[in-house]
Amino acid sequence: MSELFVSGKSVFRPPFKAIWTTAALSACPAAVAVAVPKRLFKHAVQRNLLKRRTREAFRLNKQLLDPAANNGRHIRLMLIYTAEDTLPYAQIATAVQKILRYIACHVTTD
Repeated sequence: MSELFVSGKSVFRPPFKAIWTTAALSACPAAVAVAVPKRLFKHAVQRNLLKRRTREAFRLNKQLLDPAANNGRHIRLMLIYTAEDTLPYAQIATAVQKILRYIACHVTTD
């Protein structure tokens, strides 16, 4: 996971900062991790809610990364929630879609 922060590429699309890297294709075409900072959300209930919403948005939109998988690449992705308030699912899903489209576009051109 540390190689992700050292050599990964990043993009900021509110309310997320996304960091990703690619590797040779393995069993699954994408792996995602979600982080919600404790300094922004003191209660675990809020952090878990935001993580669940983000993971669900990724699950429903991961097909946007298929062009990258077709090039024989495995994507490792870290989504860091940066907003200071709890956003509804619709806004989170829209942001995740934008990030996945951006990554798919930049992975296929690399």
